[in-house]
Amino acid sequence: LSTLIGEMNSDVIVQTTVDLSLQQAAAEALAGTLGDKGDKAGAGQGAVVAIDGGGAVRALVGGRDYGASQYNRAWDARRQPGSAFKPFVWLAALEAGMSPETVREDAPFRVGKWTPENYDRKYRGPVTLRAALAQSLNTVAAQLAVAVGPRKVVSLARELGFRSQLQANASIAVGTSEVTLAELAAAYAPFSNGGFAVEPWVIRRVTTADGRIL
Repeated sequence: LSTLIGEMNSDVIVQTTVDLSLQQAAAEALAGTLGDKGDKAGAGQGAVVAIDGGGAVRALVGGRDYGASQYNRAWDARRQPGSAFKPFVWLAALEAGMSPETVREDAPFRVGKWTPENYDRKYRGPVTLRAALAQSLNTVAAQLAVAVGPRKVVSLARELGFRSQLQANASIAVGTSEVTLAELAAAYAPFSNGGFAVEPWVIRRVTTADGRIL
């Protein structure tokens, strides 16, 4: 609030973008997932953020229990996004002139000392980019990153709103650079809103107690 209205010397009313029903559903979903799968996955915490096509935050859960930890994992924690980063690599390839029907070879592939493997450790031979993304093939992702150049992938990611430090190397193809969950969710917005980058925001309006808009 202080960044919007400065020092607060009286009561204010804050209207946010958060939808209470979505917020409750997000909190329940996180608690349920951690309860069902947390121990097996070695995860004691998690986070949820839902952002609409205009960047408005509709739900935000920063952790399992606010009473136990006030650290906002959705906004402040940085983690490797893994395969969730792949659409940005594919987008860079499309901007470089490739198409969904461009064919790449799903086969053993080496970049320096790194040999990316698919999750199931199988290879499918010639595949279209459409099929490779649908099957989340690491070998094709790495090939695309090398073909367009890791710097191009980083540059495009910056255009879509990533602010965390991204490493311009081949492994960025499989999401090895750490980002925040809020950044990741916001960067997906252009895929649904016609291609416009958004900044996540949560405060819709601030007024004084008597209704004057600040």
